[in-house]
Amino acid sequence: MNENNAFSEESLRKIAAQKVSFRFSVRIHISVYILVNILLLLVNLFFSPELYWFFFPLFSWLVGLTMHTLAYLLYARGVYPMAKRGVIYHLTSYISVMLFLFIINFITFPVYYWVIFPSIFWGAAVILHIILYIQYFSGRAEGGGKLRSRKERAIEKELEKMRKKQERKIRKNS
Repeated sequence: MNENNAFSEESLRKIAAQKVSFRFSVRIHISVYILVNILLLLVNLFFSPELYWFFFPLFSWLVGLTMHTLAYLLYARGVYPMAKRGVIYHLTSYISVMLFLFIINFITFPVYYWVIFPSIFWGAAVILHIILYIQYFSGRAEGGGKLRSRKERAIEKELEKMRKKQERKIRKNS
């Protein structure tokens, strides 16, 4: 193995196989989603055309499909720090679930917008999550892909200053 190359041929092959497997599982999920929802639409149209209920499983399953696809994309793109993944998952699940809830609200009870309450409170939690991420994990991944907090980076910076001071002191005395 070359010093400049961080991975062996075997480990790269294993990572490639995992990506292909993960991509295949997402494609299966999308295919099954499309086929089952076409079937549900047909069942809905033939057996209960007075109420369009197929929207509920269509959009609720879409939330799961979105998260599965997002998990693959984050893995394939190499987004490994869990703090960053957490923010992305949180924001994506908020958007997809709120879309689903707005549709449910519109279909079931369009006079009263009850969906505003979860969107405000969960939206505040998403904003807080993003602020905390920016505050504590906004730096680049350092040291083996581990994301360090601002405090840890400040400690490292201070230690570096102390080491340099010690080195100058040693050179001065010699």
